[in-house]
Amino acid sequence: MNYLFGWNSVAEFVVDEFTSLSIPIHGILIEDSYMYRVPLKTTLPVFASSSISFTSQDRVINCLGYKNLEHRIRIGDYLLRLGVLTNFISTKAQVHPSTRIGLGNILVGDVIIEKGCEIGNHGLFWGGSRICHDSKVESGVFLASGSIIGGECNVGQVCSLGFNSSMREKTSMPNGTKVGANCFWRPNR
Repeated sequence: MNYLFGWNSVAEFVVDEFTSLSIPIHGILIEDSYMYRVPLKTTLPVFASSSISFTSQDRVINCLGYKNLEHRIRIGDYLLRLGVLTNFISTKAQVHPSTRIGLGNILVGDVIIEKGCEIGNHGLFWGGSRICHDSKVESGVFLASGSIIGGECNVGQVCSLGFNSSMREKTSMPNGTKVGANCFWRPNR
């Protein structure tokens, strides 16, 4: 069975694509502490995450967003330990066959990942983002629409690149770096 962890615009995109492909989604999982705080606008069944007993055939897509990437990693690692975490890679994404991708990643829409790249776990990459050749992206990275990581770059954990931002080729971005919209990032000289 297929489940989504969290309900937001990320989850809605996954639902739309799965529906168009006739892939069933069996429910939305919510952390117990959030279960009754806000009513969710969905027709899918909603379950407290502690109430589900998974089988080896179950798969969960971590749909938590970019606002708290550390929390996205914590939930993803929990699902990974349970053996149910999987990726969502849009049918519109272009991922070179030589790319190595960890678990718990979401590639929304027309993401491009070029040859020789390595992607960690729990990343969230919006449509129009691009990771150029031979780059390494650590866990919990967020790329907004239109953001570009140049070739042969290293991106640390829980980094964010805002809308239409870019990272200079052959550079390294330290863990936790946040780049705003429409910015060009390069290391301080």
